[in-house]
Amino acid sequence: MSLSFKRLLAFIALFGAMYVALSQAWGEGLSHWIIDVATVRPAAWIARVLTADASIVAAGATLRSSQASIHVLYGCEGTDVLMLLASALLVAPVAWRDRLLGLAARTVFVFAINQMRVLALFFSIWRYPAWFGPLHGLIAPLLVVVLVAVFFMVWLGWTARTRDGLA
Repeated sequence: MSLSFKRLLAFIALFGAMYVALSQAWGEGLSHWIIDVATVRPAAWIARVLTADASIVAAGATLRSSQASIHVLYGCEGTDVLMLLASALLVAPVAWRDRLLGLAARTVFVFAINQMRVLALFFSIWRYPAWFGPLHGLIAPLLVVVLVAVFFMVWLGWTARTRDGLA
């Protein structure tokens, strides 16, 4: 069995284990922290800053204003993308220091793109409701996957440059 195939199997096993662990741990407390606190509250704050609309608030898992409202559910908070990228970073053929840096950077990166996705969905409901379906079902998920793939490729390139002393 080739080393690449072993890495692929390790990636699948890691992602599967993380997914099962999160699914089993998911409950009221974890949901509150991941969705309400880490996803919806920052999105409400950013939306208020961008629009100066004081009616935009976080109400649990709901981002609402006098004009629009979206409810963030399990699976829409970015943990799946965090686990996907973590699995790729953990099986990549790089030094552990670079893996740890990648894991830290990926957390910030995925949080940022997920906030953009949530805000784009919120503003689409508010300003362009006909865009919500395609944005939610196709465009945003595809864009998140592409951005995560680009992050991974850039990170791999950076680790190769640091390994070769070029950075």
